[in-house]
Amino acid sequence: MITAYAVPDALGTRYAGEFLEIGVGGRALGLGGAYCAVAEDPSSFYWNPAGLARVPSISIWAMYNNQFGDVGDALAQHSVLGAVFPITGAALGVHWVRLAVDQIPIFPDYSEDAGYSLEDRKNLINGIPEGYFDDSEDALFITFAKMNKFNLDLGWSLFEIPLEIPIGLNLKMIRHKLYDKEAFGIGADAGMQLRFPFSEMFGVPSLGDFALGLCYQDFTKTGIDWGEGNTDVITQNFRVGIAYHHKVPKWKSELIFERVSNTRYNDDGRMGIEYIWDRTLFFRFGFSRLDWGKFVDGIWNDVDLATWNVGFGLQYWHLNCDYAFMKAELGNAHRLSIGYSF
Repeated sequence: MITAYAVPDALGTRYAGEFLEIGVGGRALGLGGAYCAVAEDPSSFYWNPAGLARVPSISIWAMYNNQFGDVGDALAQHSVLGAVFPITGAALGVHWVRLAVDQIPIFPDYSEDAGYSLEDRKNLINGIPEGYFDDSEDALFITFAKMNKFNLDLGWSLFEIPLEIPIGLNLKMIRHKLYDKEAFGIGADAGMQLRFPFSEMFGVPSLGDFALGLCYQDFTKTGIDWGEGNTDVITQNFRVGIAYHHKVPKWKSELIFERVSNTRYNDDGRMGIEYIWDRTLFFRFGFSRLDWGKFVDGIWNDVDLATWNVGFGLQYWHLNCDYAFMKAELGNAHRLSIGYSF
């Protein structure tokens, strides 16, 4: 039999659909997840679906992530495959996200509750599993994004502000298979962005642009139904990002700063910095801090978990490649995404 431990309902709900918290895209993950206001590549479907409206051409891309453990010998395999199809003034995206853990060992329940004494456990436990099972979690995202552009007229004595306000919507279908149990769920996310071109507003080319991003994840109260009245509800999340984009034409350079806050976990804040040279080389740094938790001697304890990320990207011809490295207490992770734009 499989040893099981009862967890309070609140915790089960809090971490429902947790595989979707890993994040996608080498660029976004190199920024530590600070990717909401400036989201503009195919991975935007996850961080802010409105950003998909900024993808200029048909694109296909994929990402691989060794989730804890060494490259080639990871504890879990996390991957993404997707495509974006721009339509006049809009875009349609289809993405598949998967997390798989293979060969999970099955051990008998030798606990005191099962009637085994300490001496029994010393004699019986040999570290050899009775068998193995797999855990797989999949999500299919279908995204629609629409770009809206107009000039905000502040009067003849002032100026017009050219605004871009893309909006986006995700429909996601979730499947979770654990041992001989299977669950399904359907949910939705919505997002928008707003960009102010300071350089045009004030007639000073060196000022750059300010951006605001909003994303409401699982606003439909996404439930994952295991049958027989057992449903895990994914906690809703409201993501807010504020960013500044500064161009330095003299050096063919650009600088992007973004700060993101999430409400799903306590004190979940992200910060990312990106330096771009000639739209060819990209260097990134990200930092995140959130209130996590873990069991210690059977008691749940909140933990302030801080992680930092670094990454770099290369864009050549129609190809782009992004790599991100995460250093964390739970283990290092390497994320690599590759895309092709037609």
